[in-house]
Amino acid sequence: MAKKPRIGIIGAGIAGIYAARTLYRNGLNDVIIFEASDRIGGRIWSIKQDNDEWIEFGAQWIHGQQDNILYEYASTRNLIADPKYDYGIEGNGYYCNENGETIDDDECPLVKKLINYLDESKNRMNNAIECDQNVFDYFVEQFNQFIQSSNDIIIDERILKILKNIFRWFIIYEVIDNSCENLQTLSALSYTEWENCLGDTDLIHFQKNYSSIFDEFEKDFPLTDCVWLQSQVKKIEFIHRNDLHDTQENLKNDFFSFDFPKEKRQIINAIGFGTINKIFLEFDQPFWNDQVKGFQIVWQNIQDDHSFPDIDNQSIVCQSETEKFPKWVYCIQGFDIVRNQPKMLMAWIGSYGARQMEHYSDEEISKILTKILQKIVPKHCLIRTIDKPRNIYCSRWFSNPFFRGSYSNRTIKYQKINNNDDDGGGYNIDILVKPIYDNNNDEKKPLLLFAGEATDRKYYSTTHGAMKSGEREALRLICFYNQK
Repeated sequence: MAKKPRIGIIGAGIAGIYAARTLYRNGLNDVIIFEASDRIGGRIWSIKQDNDEWIEFGAQWIHGQQDNILYEYASTRNLIADPKYDYGIEGNGYYCNENGETIDDDECPLVKKLINYLDESKNRMNNAIECDQNVFDYFVEQFNQFIQSSNDIIIDERILKILKNIFRWFIIYEVIDNSCENLQTLSALSYTEWENCLGDTDLIHFQKNYSSIFDEFEKDFPLTDCVWLQSQVKKIEFIHRNDLHDTQENLKNDFFSFDFPKEKRQIINAIGFGTINKIFLEFDQPFWNDQVKGFQIVWQNIQDDHSFPDIDNQSIVCQSETEKFPKWVYCIQGFDIVRNQPKMLMAWIGSYGARQMEHYSDEEISKILTKILQKIVPKHCLIRTIDKPRNIYCSRWFSNPFFRGSYSNRTIKYQKINNNDDDGGGYNIDILVKPIYDNNNDEKKPLLLFAGEATDRKYYSTTHGAMKSGEREALRLICFYNQK
């Protein structure tokens, strides 16, 4: 191997840290990770509570087992809970409207069938879509097919209204799950590129907390010594040792001292990156009984201008309310119970609502959500009155200047530039991850490499996608220097 290089990594998220670990364990140990914030972890952020339990502001689960680099690593270190017994569940519990009524099979026998049909339709998406179709239009088609095929039950006006409200809840659920602005911007074809890792369960917990993965990395290499906290990178320069007099001429752009490739810029601008937030409410005592798994909000009196409104376009007025809620409230999917936190509920919120919520104080959010719970929770679920929470914890990913959102998605714009035309043109994610090389010599030396969950074709939006991307780029450097 030639002289060891100095390597700088921007960002101490799981991609950057695992890249550093891979480099260090293969002999490239002159590594610095520049982290702009005051902590490591990036979008993994575990917060310890007074009861010594944890809440997750960021990543919540490991997604699947097979071909999952994070699961494989964590399981060998005994970090994960038994996926057969301790696993995550999304969107569980009662479907409730603003009158405190549950919407179940007794109220409408097609509710669960509709949700299962829409969920299963994602597996059929690959064979049923046009290249420029968006995810929202696809789900509208599936909803209409479901209504037309439900011949065993007469769908009158009342049932149809219930099913439309359930459909709206499902759309909000999908917007949050995909961290997008709305499903109309999401490419149905690119949606099918994402792959789930198979296994006993899809949503796997860490035994302790998500950030425990970094404690294990610390055992593998001197992580703490490699990280420079509160070290924001302001500019990337290419300075050749035999050409130092060109430095000032090169400092033309705000961040890059060179012309950043057009095709990479176009792909970066086309990749979607949305915001979802979590709001944790901690009560003195739980007001819900032991049978409750959550409360999913199905508004029944929303007026809008479309039969199937996407949440970014709907004009919201609740007919039955004398006291209007702020618009962002209607971007909340519902309230889930929290693992190992018997006195806590967590609300998921996405799209523009997640951003608007961040402008409100914790106190204001607490009061608003208390009123929401007092409206929606059915009486048969109560064991005491619903009082204001003792504590509230809100993530604010969009306001954070070093994140400006939660995770990536694949947009219609991305799909259009990702489509190859007749002469083989078009840009795809492989062009984005191709390094920028030193063209001043003949050795094709990689100078600037690209990682992060958004750069993985199959596993974008996940921590294992981020981890895999960090390993990918580290191995690229290792291969280059081993060949010299």
